[in-house]
Amino acid sequence: MPYKSDPNLWSILIAFGMTLVGAIASYSFKVLNGEAFSWRTMCLQLIVSIFAGLIMIMIAIHYAWPQEVTGGVCGMAGWSGSSLIKALEGRFLSKAAGKEADNE
Repeated sequence: MPYKSDPNLWSILIAFGMTLVGAIASYSFKVLNGEAFSWRTMCLQLIVSIFAGLIMIMIAIHYAWPQEVTGGVCGMAGWSGSSLIKALEGRFLSKAAGKEADNE
């Protein structure tokens, strides 16, 4: 079964760039709010955020989102990092267990 759309390199570069900017902005915000700066922590934050951004790129490719939307959600994924991964994990595990999400 072929892909729904072929993403172009430009869209993927925008999404990846927005993920990096979101991750750096998130860490910068923490430093501005009093957290001590650490290169190690920043590098670890970048790794987690890149993973979250790559998940969002894959979702965007699957649903054929426009590059502007893809860039926006990847920037938010970079900002939220592990929070997004934990939220997606919770949804995935509940669906895998056969539980329906409460919409009420």
